[in-house]
Amino acid sequence: MILTRIVPLVFVLFISFTLWVLATSDKDFWQWAINLFAEKESLQVVLDLGIALLLLMYFLYRDHVTQGGHFRNFAPFLVATPLLGVIAPLAYLTCLLYTSPSPRDR
Repeated sequence: MILTRIVPLVFVLFISFTLWVLATSDKDFWQWAINLFAEKESLQVVLDLGIALLLLMYFLYRDHVTQGGHFRNFAPFLVATPLLGVIAPLAYLTCLLYTSPSPRDR
């Protein structure tokens, strides 16, 4: 299925873009992160994305359990999501696509 090509591609492209932005930014990362919570407009965007990621992780965990997975295998992605944002769910989906036992799941 096309998903096996798109998810890893988005994962690699987004990580590359993120690293490029961090490497070329003239702002201090921690100062930038703190400023996200300083203004109500940027706080609204951060909270919106946080809620969306929380919902995504909930549905990914439900799918993981449905496929017979254990919490200890999913926990690293759950912990990484608040720290890395969408990179963690993309990593989970990429791992899922390439470790799935059945072609039907791809």
